[in-house]
Amino acid sequence: MEIGQIEAFLAVVREGSFTAAAAHLNLTQPSLSARIQQLEHSLEAALFMRDKRPVQLTPIGRIFLDYAERGTNILAAGEEAVRSARLGEAGRVKVACPFSLGTYLLPQVVNRFGQAHPQAELYIENGHSDFAISQLLDGLVNLALAAAFPRFLAQAQTLLRLHDEMVVAVAEAHELAGATAVSIPQLWQYQPLIVHWGAAFDAYIASLRQMSGARGPTVRVPLAAALPMAHQPNTVTFLPRRLATAVSGLTILNVPEFQFDWDAIVATRPGRSLTPLEQSFVDIISTVWHANTPEETTE
Repeated sequence: MEIGQIEAFLAVVREGSFTAAAAHLNLTQPSLSARIQQLEHSLEAALFMRDKRPVQLTPIGRIFLDYAERGTNILAAGEEAVRSARLGEAGRVKVACPFSLGTYLLPQVVNRFGQAHPQAELYIENGHSDFAISQLLDGLVNLALAAAFPRFLAQAQTLLRLHDEMVVAVAEAHELAGATAVSIPQLWQYQPLIVHWGAAFDAYIASLRQMSGARGPTVRVPLAAALPMAHQPNTVTFLPRRLATAVSGLTILNVPEFQFDWDAIVATRPGRSLTPLEQSFVDIISTVWHANTPEETTE
């Protein structure tokens, strides 16, 4: 298997035909077809259904596509890293971050980092924690923020551990907003918005509902949809305390029976040393995090 064969495969996928892919790569069609055939011979499987127009992937081709794209992205990142090292370019930080942390933590971090290093280049990719750690381990970024799940702790080198907790948030106009304390069964009298915060949190919510005898439906939504929906007066939402505090128009309920830690980590690849600029970025995260610790609701 050669990189030229993989490039030919990806070109056919993007262009939808062997003719267009050959033109894109400045190859003759027989040369491109030969590369695809050699790749299929190496994999011992057909990658395209050639009788379809546009050309379509076989089930095996769809499986291979993700690995082919990741492989070429990793090689491109490797070429860029070598070029940067050869030219002495140290003024760049690449970070992957979940949407939640990107919402309430990164704006201050990016602002402070820009003030401290006005000439530095900063690249931030957003996705879920799984995406952030995958980007890190594939070498596409050098720093990742993610939920402190055990598998991530085992895969990556933890630089910082940031403590937070999940809370119950409602709109300021919600009838529970002024309550001194709220019980778990009271929550299920309203529409719960469930963001996927991981299997452990899903299991925790499911157990609370089961113990309370809750029978009403839940609504499962991505974070981007949950935040505006949380302002409706008939919903309850479960968010990290720092995010709930940062979003205007929301109130955190005092629910004594609701307790779920939600730690995050800042990580790099195992055995890797940070550049001075990356260390500065990590230090700024720590400073911003500890300077903005929200007060907990107390009796």
